[in-house]
Amino acid sequence: MKLKKNALFGNLLSIRVKDAVCDLYFPESIDDIVRFTHEFNDFYVLSGGSNIIAGHVMKPVLYMGGMIGTSDTEDVSEHAVKTYMPAGVPISMLINYSMKNGLSGVEFMAGIPGTLGGAVMGNATPADYSWDDVAGSVYYVKNGAVSVLVPQFSYRSLDNPPEGNFVMLGVDLVLIKDSVENVRKRVMYHLSRRIKIKGRSAGSLFKNPEGEKAGALLDKAGMKGFYVNDAGLSEDHANIVVNKGNGVFNDFCVLKDTAIAKVNEMFGITLCPEVKFWYE
Repeated sequence: MKLKKNALFGNLLSIRVKDAVCDLYFPESIDDIVRFTHEFNDFYVLSGGSNIIAGHVMKPVLYMGGMIGTSDTEDVSEHAVKTYMPAGVPISMLINYSMKNGLSGVEFMAGIPGTLGGAVMGNATPADYSWDDVAGSVYYVKNGAVSVLVPQFSYRSLDNPPEGNFVMLGVDLVLIKDSVENVRKRVMYHLSRRIKIKGRSAGSLFKNPEGEKAGALLDKAGMKGFYVNDAGLSEDHANIVVNKGNGVFNDFCVLKDTAIAKVNEMFGITLCPEVKFWYE
């Protein structure tokens, strides 16, 4: 397994934090992952990097972006299949696979960045959708051993992850057989509903509080288009965090803390970040 010490890895994050640095491990096989999880108890896993803002990270970081692997599909009934997909598969590749093969169930993810593993870990979906009816078994490595769990989800959460640190290997997806054209039409529909984000972004900065929309609260608090140097909240959507080009970790932290304080002062609601901040 390759190791790059004190690696600047902002280019692996969708928001391109300029000063993100860590000891970065590059596994080349599942055996490498097994050995890594046996050696380290506390670590981060990086794949698509679409919802991460990082600074000087002290923990080792396992980069799964090059570990895509192979998929496998088998019939489970006349109308459905079980498709194993590696966790590192980009959502865009998953959508293309479903369209090409006329397999329905993941169209709601069209246009959303990141990888399958990250999406399942955070139940990252558009509003009113969940991985509940799609994700069957989740395969993972922990403490040098491969295991499996049946996932349970709630809003922006995998509710029953293994305790402690682990590395997701892949997911069994239950997909419905359909025509290529029907799947394509649904993909196009969901693509048409996506917000077009200008520049580098990590997506939604905050989770929606119960009964509220974080974007609406931030907008009313005057945070839309607010910037701390190059780190800001989009002019198009107050909850989309963006980087004009040279945003550093501290800029994003100040932005986050300012937004939380403004909303709390005006509405008495404390926003909870959806983006992961890595700094330990």
